[in-house]
Amino acid sequence: MNYKFSFEVIESKMVQVKKDEIKQSIENAAIDTFLEKAYLNTKMSHIAAKANISVGNIYIYFKNKEDLFYTVLPQSFADILREYNSRIFPILTKAFLKKQQNLERYLPTNKRINDLISIRKRVLILFRYSKGTRYENLREEIMENMAQHEIRFLQKYSLANCNITQNYKIIRMVFDNMLNVLLDSLEGDMDVDERRNVVRFSYEYNLAGFKRLLREYIK
Repeated sequence: MNYKFSFEVIESKMVQVKKDEIKQSIENAAIDTFLEKAYLNTKMSHIAAKANISVGNIYIYFKNKEDLFYTVLPQSFADILREYNSRIFPILTKAFLKKQQNLERYLPTNKRINDLISIRKRVLILFRYSKGTRYENLREEIMENMAQHEIRFLQKYSLANCNITQNYKIIRMVFDNMLNVLLDSLEGDMDVDERRNVVRFSYEYNLAGFKRLLREYIK
């Protein structure tokens, strides 16, 4: 056995593991810092201090703050949120119009709530603290996309012909409020059980508000 070769392989793997750990530490510190200070107010020195490494060490792994930001918040992450929010409300509306009274079955499971909590910091940064990035208008884009999807769905069922402008405004107001309630449930420090209960309540509250909106359609 070539012990020298084996030791070199082991040492190389250990070095790589260490590099991966440092990179992950930088990314975790970046997420916490972007959430605390927002993108525009964050400096690499803030992230370095939170990660307990030198600023120069960060530049070994990331070209600049922008590169680091889009590493922890890639476009694919934003696209998933955009796609989900575009589909969910027409699905609920269709269920309501088909007299499926138990819309509560569309509430997220404990697993879905836990999954959301696990990414809550990224979600908050994306929607509230991303000014100065390509995502700074994402909230408005998603709100507009959701409203337009809903209006088109209502027109398909001949429920929005009477007053498109009024319905659009009401839909936007309701959707804006629903997103704010959900984001508020993800803000601040609390233990896991408290967070889970608050997030669950936000979904229940938003569903009640959406059902009220749906009743307006069929008056």
